[in-house]
Amino acid sequence: MKRMKFHILRLYKDFYNGRENAITRARFKAEHGWKFPKTSDRDFRRIYSQLPICTCKKGGFYPIRTSEIEEFRDYMRKKAIPLFNRFNLVRAAHPDLAGEIKQLELFAR
Repeated sequence: MKRMKFHILRLYKDFYNGRENAITRARFKAEHGWKFPKTSDRDFRRIYSQLPICTCKKGGFYPIRTSEIEEFRDYMRKKAIPLFNRFNLVRAAHPDLAGEIKQLELFAR
């Protein structure tokens, strides 16, 4: 897996650097999937999630500008806030089950 992670990252650095070169994960797999045929979609998503790449509506890309990382932060924030709101909705609807769970404990294990 480590070797495959390095290979996938190398492809992003070489061909999909900068937001203008973003590619969807499905298209990336269609174009490069033959290079790692034994990889399931789940394995590929696990590797993909560990890469230092940014995502936007167009897909994933290797950042080359500060503004791209800032845009990625904002993009992820828009996704995270609704998840926190949903957690709070469930917690408020089930106070007997949620007990003393606080929002910041959402990530505690």
